[in-house]
Amino acid sequence: MGTHNLQEEELSRSPTSFSSAIYSQLPAVKMTSFDTYNTKTTSISFPWPASVTGLERIALSAQGDLQRVLSAFFAHPITIALVYSHTFTQDSPTASLVPLTLPNHDVIASASPTSPIIQNRQVHLQCNGKIVCTATSSVRITSPECAQLFLEEKYAIGQMFRRLEKVPAFHLLSVGLGEVDGSPTHNPATEKYSKRLFTLGSEKANEQQLWRKYKLIIPDFECEILEVFPSREMFVHGESWLTDAHLANGKRRSRTPESDIDVLDLAVRTSRIQQNLILVIGLGFLLILAFEVSRFKTGTGLHGL
Repeated sequence: MGTHNLQEEELSRSPTSFSSAIYSQLPAVKMTSFDTYNTKTTSISFPWPASVTGLERIALSAQGDLQRVLSAFFAHPITIALVYSHTFTQDSPTASLVPLTLPNHDVIASASPTSPIIQNRQVHLQCNGKIVCTATSSVRITSPECAQLFLEEKYAIGQMFRRLEKVPAFHLLSVGLGEVDGSPTHNPATEKYSKRLFTLGSEKANEQQLWRKYKLIIPDFECEILEVFPSREMFVHGESWLTDAHLANGKRRSRTPESDIDVLDLAVRTSRIQQNLILVIGLGFLLILAFEVSRFKTGTGLHGL
């Protein structure tokens, strides 16, 4: 019971405003308990979109271990590929962000709650060379140990929790389908943040996106993360989705009622042509036979010429 109270206490703390502007377009959700338990029962409660499947809910409920969950699902390793990262320092928790060039051991060694280091980053989770998730994060670091592991030794977010042997407090903020506006990008010229849509090109492809926004918190390391899964088909076809084998199978199986009717009509017409040809040949043979019989009876057959 003590661990449960500790997690609730961590979640109830008002998180710093370092990411409030970044995710202002996404709905604000009151900090509530995502999962509850007692001595014999565990329950997860969240207002999922109606069409979200059981497998999708498992991935959306991952608490800092999405790589492990996806690796188990696809039966392949999941690799992190960095897209971009922008690192900043603050003289105080409410001060403006100051860009930080890495490596900078002195600043890393001085990270503290009063002088935090902030990093905004985006990574691709890749499996068998294919992007299975795009994760855009804002990370707040307030200790030299966490700063060294994350910024110098380059541990990814999920690996940080395993390296530190800490289970993060988790809160799922929102889940949705389709386009999502919430990607932090830094403009060095203005030192402000802008947003861009996660899009896959076509409207139909964008509708296949699945995303979630959530927070992970351990002492001295806080993350707010937006994850976008590029296609819900991955949760339907699994390994075959990685190689697009499901597309080839789908083409072989994609016979519509109209196509079946066309095939049947062609078969019927072919059969009729064959029957007509046999009938013509048969009639011709009978005519020749009748003619020869007639000539034979009159004595003018071929042998009588």
